[in-house]
Amino acid sequence: MPGRQIIAVVGAGNTGASWAGLFAAHGHPVRLYDARDGAAAAAALRARAAAGFLVDKGLADADLAAAGIPELRAVAALEEAVAGVGLVQECIPDDLGLKQAVFADISRWAPDEALIATSSSGLSITAIQRDARLPGRTLAAHPYNPPHLVPLVELAAGDLTGPGTIERAAALYEAAGKEVVVVKRDVPGYIANRMSAALWREAIELVRSGVATVEDVDRAVSQGPGLRWAVMGPHLIYHLGGGANGLRGHMAHLTGTKEGMLRDLATWTTFPADAADILASGVEAEAAGRSLAELERERDEALAAVLLALRAGSTV
Repeated sequence: MPGRQIIAVVGAGNTGASWAGLFAAHGHPVRLYDARDGAAAAAALRARAAAGFLVDKGLADADLAAAGIPELRAVAALEEAVAGVGLVQECIPDDLGLKQAVFADISRWAPDEALIATSSSGLSITAIQRDARLPGRTLAAHPYNPPHLVPLVELAAGDLTGPGTIERAAALYEAAGKEVVVVKRDVPGYIANRMSAALWREAIELVRSGVATVEDVDRAVSQGPGLRWAVMGPHLIYHLGGGANGLRGHMAHLTGTKEGMLRDLATWTTFPADAADILASGVEAEAAGRSLAELERERDEALAAVLLALRAGSTV
């Protein structure tokens, strides 16, 4: 298991602050950097709160409650942030040119052995790593928000990623409580975001076409398949749904029904012009006056409870 090492988080938005909180909660000193004035300092406060939340819920490093959260601080310069680190977790906006430039700068100043990972939601790591020095130690490490609570991280190699880099990164992320999946081909959106995009397209169309309200679409997911998805993925779920013949039985029995649904699903590839207004109106009604901060607290408390329940179930 990798030992404690300094980690730099470059880009101090919500994703960067959450990553920083996770790393600190597993004993790594963390430096936060952002080119925007005051952003890194504000993110350090959010990261410390996230780390404290994990400690309070029993989701952090087992020794951390006694030892205390390690150093977690904002720094003023990128060169200072990445000096002597073992990992750089880049979390700047998903702009290819900007990421290429930042990767080039990080790779000039970070130690030669340091891993450099992008949190990009869908950009190609092959394109991002193009101008990096020693690109063999670069990779994509795509989290699901909020990274300090949702275990998934998707690791993807680019054309220039070196042998052993994914394995080194996997060991580090697993030691920080992440559940690693490896994307074997450099595709837009990795794995989870592609599936999420397909689901959201249909969720939008169900509202636009008058089948259901925004709230009922959300409830249909969170109170239905979403509960199963927290335990198993779609293939295993359908395997259980096929009776004694498993997945083969499921497909033999329901192929006609499911193909009827597939033929009726939305197929558009650009967002309809009315989608944002329709969805925003529905979400405001669903929120029922709760602020974003209140909704975030509800989400985080529920996610922590689910994680603890899953952990308890795995030990039974």
